[in-house]
Amino acid sequence: MRFFLPSLIALSLCTNAALAGDKGKTVFDLWDAAYLGDGKAGYVHTLAKEIDVDGKKLIHTTLELRLTVKRFSETIEMAADTGTIETPEGVVTGTFMKQYQAKKQQTRIDGTVAGKQLQLTLNGNTPLKPAPWNSEVLGLYKQEFLFKDRDLKAGDKFTFLSFEPVINYVLKTEVVVKGEREVLLKGAKKKEKLTLVEIIPEKVEYKPGQKLQLPIKQVWLNDKLEPVKSEVEIPGLGPIVTYRTTKVQALAPGPPAQFVDLGFSQLVKLKNRINYPHETTAAAYRITIRNDENVATTFSTDARQQVKNVQGNTFELHVKAVNGSDASGEDKEAAAEFTESSFFINSEDAVVKQRTATAIGKETDSWKKTLRIERWVHQNMKFTNDESLATADHVARTLQGDCTEYAMLTAAMCRAAGVPSRTAIGLIYADVKQAPCFAFHMWTEVWIKGRWVPVDATLGKGYVGAAHLKITDSSWHDERTMTPIFPVVRVVGRVSIDVLSASNR
Repeated sequence: MRFFLPSLIALSLCTNAALAGDKGKTVFDLWDAAYLGDGKAGYVHTLAKEIDVDGKKLIHTTLELRLTVKRFSETIEMAADTGTIETPEGVVTGTFMKQYQAKKQQTRIDGTVAGKQLQLTLNGNTPLKPAPWNSEVLGLYKQEFLFKDRDLKAGDKFTFLSFEPVINYVLKTEVVVKGEREVLLKGAKKKEKLTLVEIIPEKVEYKPGQKLQLPIKQVWLNDKLEPVKSEVEIPGLGPIVTYRTTKVQALAPGPPAQFVDLGFSQLVKLKNRINYPHETTAAAYRITIRNDENVATTFSTDARQQVKNVQGNTFELHVKAVNGSDASGEDKEAAAEFTESSFFINSEDAVVKQRTATAIGKETDSWKKTLRIERWVHQNMKFTNDESLATADHVARTLQGDCTEYAMLTAAMCRAAGVPSRTAIGLIYADVKQAPCFAFHMWTEVWIKGRWVPVDATLGKGYVGAAHLKITDSSWHDERTMTPIFPVVRVVGRVSIDVLSASNR
C-alpha cells in the first residue's frame, strides 16, 4: 500500500533495489498498469518470495515502480524500488533500497532491525545513523493483506504503521472506508461495485514546527477485498491511476500518455515581467500558498529576505541583494556541518580537491576564493537535464547537470577551499517561451564574515540579486535521503506570485 513519495516529484531519486532473484518460492507476483490521464505511463510490480536464511523462513518483498515522464521536453524514466524482509507472521527484520542519484551512480542502503532501532548500512560497509523503529511496523508483505478478513463498512477507520526508506521514517497512516462505489475498470464493459478506501499518511515533521502532508491515496477493493484500482495526486504531475492486471498487460505498450512536462508544469507564471531581474537590488512579492495551515513558514526568513503582512494564505516577501564584497562584521566560525565533507557535498574527494586547487590558485581570501570557484564551475560545466541530484564527487568527474549539480559542486569546492557552505533551494525568475515566470532552483550560500552570502554558478555573476526567492537551505550533513527538499514539496503546484516592486542597480 506504499504511496508515491515526494522525492519522485522533483525527479531527485531513482531507486533500483536488489531483488530476491530466482531464489525462493514465489508467494505472490502482482502487476499494476499505471496511467496518466488516458495514456499508459508505466507499471507497479510487487514481488514476494519465501527465502531461507540460516534455516529460517522469511518473506522478501520488493515494490518496483516505473513511470515515464517529461522534464523540459526530455523523456525520463522515474524508477523506484524499495523492499522489506519479514517473517511469515509479519515481523519485519530488515529493509533495503538502492538509489541512483545520477547516471552510473548507485547507493545501496540496507536496514537491520535491532530492538527500537533500524541499523542502516551504506553500500554494504559504511554504518549510517540508525533510524527509530517500531515493532508494529507492517512490511510490504503484510500490507498486501491489510483488508483481508475485515468487515469493512462505510465510516470505519483504522491505522497502521509502515516504514518509508526514502526518508528513514516510521509513518502512521489512517485508513478511512468511504463505502461502495460503481466503478468502470480499465478494459471492462460495465461498472461493478467496489469498496473505496482512503489512505491518509500522517504529516511528516521535517523541521521543528514544520510539517508536510504526503499524498493521500484512494484505493478501490473488489469483493475479495483486493486492491484493483488506486489513484494518487502528485503535485505538478497530476493523478496517477493504477489498475491490477497481468504481467503481459502491465508491460505491453498502451495508448501513449499525453505527458505533463514536469519542468514546465512546475513553473510559476507571472503577470508582470521584471526587467534585468538579476541586477535587482530589492524586490517585493505577494505570494499565495493554497491549502497550507502556516504559509508564513513556507519561505525562509533571514538577513536577505523577510516575510511580512501575512493575511490568511497570502503574505509579502521582501528580498534584497547581498554581495560578499560588502560583508563586514565579526568573522565567527561556522558550525562543523557546513565545513565537513558529507555524502552529497563530498569535499574530501580527490577530484573535488583537484578542481578546487585549479580554480582558486594561490588566493587566500575566502570571498575571492568563492568567486573563483563560482566562475570555474560556470565556465567548465555543461548544463543538462538528465541528472538527478548527483553527489559532488560524481559531478566533479562528469561536469554535467542542472542547477542542483552546479550548486552541489560549488558547495563542495568551497568547503575544500576552507569556505563554509550550504545549498539554498527556492525559486528564480526566468523568461520561458517569452513568458515571465519563477522556476524551482538550487544555488549555493557561503559563510563570509559571520553571515551567509549567496552565489549562483549557473549564472556566474559573482552575486545574486533579488530575483532568487529562498524556500529552504541545507548543509546536507548526515543526509542520504531527500528530506532537505521537503519544504519545496509544500509549495509545488500550490503557489502563485505577483511582483509588487523591483529596483535595479
